[in-house]
Amino acid sequence: MNKLLIVISIVAITLLASCSKKILPTSTIKRDYGLERFDFTYLQTKSKIKFDSEDRSITSAASIRMKKDSVIWISITPIFGMEAARGVITQDTIVFLDRVNKEVYRYNYKGLSEMINFDIDFMMLQSILLGNQVFDFEQRDKFSKSSGDLAVNQVRDRFALLTLADSKIRKVKTVEVTEEPAGNTMRLSFEEYQTVEAQAFPFIINIIINNKLAGRTETTEVDMTHSRVEVINTPISFPFSVPSKYEN
Repeated sequence: MNKLLIVISIVAITLLASCSKKILPTSTIKRDYGLERFDFTYLQTKSKIKFDSEDRSITSAASIRMKKDSVIWISITPIFGMEAARGVITQDTIVFLDRVNKEVYRYNYKGLSEMINFDIDFMMLQSILLGNQVFDFEQRDKFSKSSGDLAVNQVRDRFALLTLADSKIRKVKTVEVTEEPAGNTMRLSFEEYQTVEAQAFPFIINIIINNKLAGRTETTEVDMTHSRVEVINTPISFPFSVPSKYEN
């Protein structure tokens, strides 16, 4: 190889190196992009939930109770004041009672994930309810800043995620998830952050899921608005039992 080719090779290597992805140190990621996680022992809310899908539309008052990393309990009460449904979500299962039709529905996370074409688990559901980030940030992710927002692009298995967070309060604003190659999408939005026990908590949560099935797209949307959120340090109850008369 003559001197000219050697020079060209060195220049090419230098250019490729300068254009390669910049790997941020873990300490820099934590300092510049680390987000605040809402922490609690027990939590309860008074809320309104609106659910829209291809075949159903429901708006109802709801009460939610949570024990950190353990259980999520929800009671659905329409405008007439009678409880229409009650559910309990644990690390292993999801069980809902339909008090109107006297039926019980049981799901594990594998079955539920197959139903909605997205892989979910308890920790993901808890993170969504709290406005916490879904996946931890890692060095392999792509980080950027613009207009007061922190942006993080992630790839986890077959999912591509874009998280936008408010750089001032260090809380998630939106999460956009795309499943490849199916093209199914989910968008999470967190708004109206208020201070609860010296921490920022989203009082409005919006979830939009688009599933592509048989050449068409089915859209499911869930809106959750809280009127009250309380952090409790002493144990609270999660009453739940399945009456024998309910169909299985």
